[in-house]
Amino acid sequence: MTAQIDSPPSSTGAPTAFLRGVERRAALLAELQCGDARRGDVAVAATLRAFAGSASATPMSGWPVRFWSLLLAAPDLRRQAEDARWTPPWLPLGALGNGPRAALLLRLVGGLEMEDAATSLGVSLEAYRAALQRAIPYRDDGTPDREAWQGWVDAVRTRVAEMPAERLARMQGTGSAPSPIDAPEPVRTEPAVATAAIATPAAAPHTETRDGRAPRPHRLRMAIVAGLLAVAGIGVAVYLLQPGWLDRLPGRGIRTRTLPPADEPAARFDADFAAWTHRDFFAIADVDGLHRAQDLPFFAWYAAQRAVQPAQEAATPASAITPVVPAAVLAEPAPPPSLPPPRATPLQAPANVLLPAVMSSVIAHIPAPVQADLREQAALWTAWSPAQRTDFARRVAQWDAQPRERRAQWRVAYQAWRHLDPVAAEAVENAVQAFAQLAPEDQARLRAEFDALDATTQRGWLLGPAIGADYPKLQPLLAQMPESQHEAMLRMLRSMDSAQRADLAVLAQRVPPQAREELVRNVLSTSDANRAAWLRARLEQ
Repeated sequence: MTAQIDSPPSSTGAPTAFLRGVERRAALLAELQCGDARRGDVAVAATLRAFAGSASATPMSGWPVRFWSLLLAAPDLRRQAEDARWTPPWLPLGALGNGPRAALLLRLVGGLEMEDAATSLGVSLEAYRAALQRAIPYRDDGTPDREAWQGWVDAVRTRVAEMPAERLARMQGTGSAPSPIDAPEPVRTEPAVATAAIATPAAAPHTETRDGRAPRPHRLRMAIVAGLLAVAGIGVAVYLLQPGWLDRLPGRGIRTRTLPPADEPAARFDADFAAWTHRDFFAIADVDGLHRAQDLPFFAWYAAQRAVQPAQEAATPASAITPVVPAAVLAEPAPPPSLPPPRATPLQAPANVLLPAVMSSVIAHIPAPVQADLREQAALWTAWSPAQRTDFARRVAQWDAQPRERRAQWRVAYQAWRHLDPVAAEAVENAVQAFAQLAPEDQARLRAEFDALDATTQRGWLLGPAIGADYPKLQPLLAQMPESQHEAMLRMLRSMDSAQRADLAVLAQRVPPQAREELVRNVLSTSDANRAAWLRARLEQ
């Protein structure tokens, strides 16, 4: 009778197929996370077993998050090994903390979407974005290094495709044997023996032993069967009786030991971290500033209108001035005085605030161009009371509930208002105060006049009263500029007088579209002292 061999439950079905599809990437992620392939493989092997035992209790759609959560919870992956090392092109991973490194690898190696990656790490989406922003490669100028990122993607693809089968077998717990899925069908011995007996020729040559007797192979088979039965009997007896000396054998019994205390994490990606690193921190915290910024285009336009209007006393003849009659003479109550709104200035962080070491460490690992803003956010958060932090968290929830387009519009307006130069900021604030003194019908007339402008012209007034007036003519030059040149171009335009901006506008209209990029490079590379002469020389060509 032939024995029937059944496949174990963990070797069949959807969980096994899922694990076979993810184990190569898991091995690479674990190796790069802890800096040691051996430790990483041990963590992956434990995760494969744990997932196989709990997959039935998790919906199939949640398997990726469940698997990566289990893997990242392994002790060897929660802290860097003492002998950890990374080889090119992975050397930058050694300078990252465990949290940012895990955030990067979940995206790069695991291929998870941001929401699933954040859930796998147990952090908010904003905290995950901040950690990923710290971890991606940057060039010396602070811009993301796309070539380095693509190099990592190619390296991951190569390592996953070329992972040795022996390494996968060790993680699966099968040694060098093939996996159960790839194992050949069991050999049925009895039919093979019968076939061999049938195929034996009838006139086989007769052989004898030394004593002249024919060999008896059935005796050898009986001896082997008896030996196997004896060994099986001993094994059953040991299993059933469980003698006390069995636990004293090496490798037997349960042994426990106290683990060393866990290392303090370099940073905690909690609610506080997500709050003070929020990309719109100042726009959310500065309620009055955001309200003023939302009207920046209108008031910048009105400031420019006031700059070219004659003074009221000069425009009105003396005989046309209406004398002021005291209200008491008319026996009527005087109208309430119109109070101007309070002057608004951008929210500033307090000076000389000592930041906690964790905050300083986080700031030191982000690109240099954004360190100053994040340091201000950290200083303001540190100086706030618990009540102020709670109120900020409430406003963050309200902000995040707004549509993405509205948040982007508010973000751009606030950044433009916050970074106005002092002259432009003063002109805008004076326009706000003057507008508040106007009669309601005059205010409505000015609002309608501004609303009649096209959207591009209105957006140009975000640059302030002076540059906003020249924006329609400069727009062909500014529209297609890369973001890396925005700050330099804005600084240059603010340093130019109206005549220089007019010359630049003529050049922008004159050169063909394919030559505007070169014009921008040349004008930005010219010093402030020589720029006027350079513009005139280009106009005379």
